[in-house]
Amino acid sequence: MSHLERFRYHFTDDPQAGGAPPGPESVRGVRAPEGAEPRGFNSAESAARFYLAEKLAQEEAPALREAVREDRPERVPDLALSTERHQAGTGTTLVRFEQTQQEIPVFGAEVLVEIDEDQRLVSMDGKLGEVTGVGSVPELSGTEALERVKAATGSTISAEELPPPTLAYVSRDDHWHLVWHVREVPAQLPENRREEGQRGHGLGSSPRDAFPLTGYLVDAYSGELLKSYGMAPTITVPTRLEGEDEVTVRHRIQGSRQDGSYLLHDKWRQIATYDLDFADIDTARPPASAIGSPQADFGDGHRAGVSAHVNAERVERFYRDQLYRNGIDDADMDLISMVNCTYHEDGPGPEWFNAVWFKRRMWYGQVSDGTRLISLARHFDIIAHEMTHGVIETSSDLVYQDQSGALNESLADTMGVIIANWYQAPDREDVRTWNWEIGAKLGGGGLPLRDMSDPVRTGDPDHMRDYLRTTRDSGGVHTNSNIHNKAMFHLLASADTAGKPVLKVEEWALLIYLALVRLLRESEFEDMHRALRDVAGTYLSGNAPLRTAAQTAIDEAYQKVGIA
Repeated sequence: MSHLERFRYHFTDDPQAGGAPPGPESVRGVRAPEGAEPRGFNSAESAARFYLAEKLAQEEAPALREAVREDRPERVPDLALSTERHQAGTGTTLVRFEQTQQEIPVFGAEVLVEIDEDQRLVSMDGKLGEVTGVGSVPELSGTEALERVKAATGSTISAEELPPPTLAYVSRDDHWHLVWHVREVPAQLPENRREEGQRGHGLGSSPRDAFPLTGYLVDAYSGELLKSYGMAPTITVPTRLEGEDEVTVRHRIQGSRQDGSYLLHDKWRQIATYDLDFADIDTARPPASAIGSPQADFGDGHRAGVSAHVNAERVERFYRDQLYRNGIDDADMDLISMVNCTYHEDGPGPEWFNAVWFKRRMWYGQVSDGTRLISLARHFDIIAHEMTHGVIETSSDLVYQDQSGALNESLADTMGVIIANWYQAPDREDVRTWNWEIGAKLGGGGLPLRDMSDPVRTGDPDHMRDYLRTTRDSGGVHTNSNIHNKAMFHLLASADTAGKPVLKVEEWALLIYLALVRLLRESEFEDMHRALRDVAGTYLSGNAPLRTAAQTAIDEAYQKVGIA
């Protein structure tokens, strides 16, 4: 049992709001004098704290009222600002707070407040807890906590290789615990490891399998491991290049020129592609420069690099142009790809049957078709899926465990399919022409890895009644994700009114993205359902019939797979 209390608010569900986001006077219940200016705030954070104080004071749960008790009226106490992000798609700002107690974080306790351009309240979503019955001074040291993790996992990692352990509070087994939070440990508990031959994405071995970067919460008094969870995954004028990709299609691409060489390094968009030359990703030193050619036409000599570079640019462009995201991390990060990679856990090479987002970049293996090696960079949907893990990692950071981990995988699948069909479907606006497979022919027996339209085809569940409960694969994240995948298929493919789509494809994509970035770290399928309803309410607030149709489509899609 958890002591965290959940609360939500959206102005479209508030009968007192009158169909518009409320300002400070109406939230407080005091009407401003006629002609008076509404109260102003000097920042989105101050507005968010004001609305939180007013709304939480009305809640019945002690854990929520505790956050605004009268002896600390100067701010919403114990909530530390985490991030503040403007959403161009809705014109709103998302302000995210983390709850603390005596400056110690409360694990899983956070609040997201959405403010519009006029500093009015759009929505809130959060979990808060009243921490009681536990001290703030540990008996075990952080080093001793790490030793408990090493003993339980068989790891030989040293303290110098990890972020320093930090204290946190966590609610488990009907009690609050003071814990050491040990992060980014490249080892799992034995019961959580994959079985021999079991694959996550259905591909080959990956460094995310061997070094899954797991977080641990260790009781700071008893040393008991209370929880483990996966931790996922100057403007320059460009130079026009050409080259042939892995499916023998010629592309015009953007790169640069340096010291007489033409490079797959688009400094304008900050996209660079490197050749690891079949070295092991675990030990190889990064190449000194991007893939180069003495001519601007790369011909067919760098097919893997051209494929990776073109597809990375497409994913980045979709996120920027359609979803208004400033790069994968929304902060203009360099998008780096490594082709011709090997990994010792999957054999000596030169084949490595995988493509993975790892350490904030893409790594591509290759397989033989009998005549030559073909890079997995050719599979655009896989690339879009993996790069979406980067988007999730730098926004909602969904915990890679159990249902939140399955939601993480499903959203990566969903965006992967949307982005791939945006560029490759015969008619991007007509989902009847879409390919709903992820990793076509990469599964066993010529099947795809997953099929959003029919998960049962690949042996996966498509309804909550068949939800798999297991300790393997971080709680079955790659299996249970297919239930949410089927909900997304129903939403995108079946939502129509009078024979016409309720919303355009790009509008559904935007709503899914806006819901994704507002999730909390341990959000589950039901939370994504609610987040989608909320962002649809905001996005379509000026068109009541269309808002109702969209929210009805969302509800029906989730109901079809047994998600409330």
